[in-house]
Amino acid sequence: MSQYPFLANCEKCLGCTYDCCLNRSNCGVTHIFNNLSKDEIRSIMDTKRQIKFRAGETITKQNTPLTHLICIRSGMAKVVSEGPKGKNIITSIIKDNNIFTGGGTVIDDSHHFTVTALTDIECCFIETSRIFTLLTVNSGFAINLLNLYNEQHIKMHKTLINLIHKYMPGRVADTLLYLKNEIYLSNPFNFILSKQELAEMSGMTKESFIRNLKDFEDSGMITHSRNDIYIIKEEDLIEISKNG
Repeated sequence: MSQYPFLANCEKCLGCTYDCCLNRSNCGVTHIFNNLSKDEIRSIMDTKRQIKFRAGETITKQNTPLTHLICIRSGMAKVVSEGPKGKNIITSIIKDNNIFTGGGTVIDDSHHFTVTALTDIECCFIETSRIFTLLTVNSGFAINLLNLYNEQHIKMHKTLINLIHKYMPGRVADTLLYLKNEIYLSNPFNFILSKQELAEMSGMTKESFIRNLKDFEDSGMITHSRNDIYIIKEEDLIEISKNG
């Protein structure tokens, strides 16, 4: 029996056709399938499953067995490193047309992060056993997957280094700039994360995050309502981020 029992009740993905997977413009990251032939793509798509999650549901759980590569077709999710005593860090946000490897593919077959849906999400689950087979016969595909692993690892490493070495204002500035320039791509932006989640992105308590956010607002760098943030002086936030 599958270690993901919900897969047994899910119909095979009918909406995402081979043509969709072959269309490079559909993917927001460097497409790991670029070097696959149509037959090789069919070999992994034949067992692919499309799963829908509601906001708040767990997609993967840290320290559970990793059996599938996850492609986010639509929606947004948070990647969480769960620490002791409930101290969590949100290392990144993943959204439409993105691929999440779980951290342990080809290493220990374990999820090293918990991924939770922030909005309603559609995912495609691709069996890692099919991925392993292609790695052994297609060097171009192996290089693409390695590049993806390295890119995700470097981004998370930079995030953790910044959380360790920067003071609180620098961390809050990083969070606001990340949300504006990489996630929402707008100003102002309407965020769906709670203040607790924003604090977990910044590596601090909720109270400390709210206090620093208010300091930014009092300084005229941002305006903030219940679920909207408008960055007025982005150059000042960039300077705070640089100085830590």
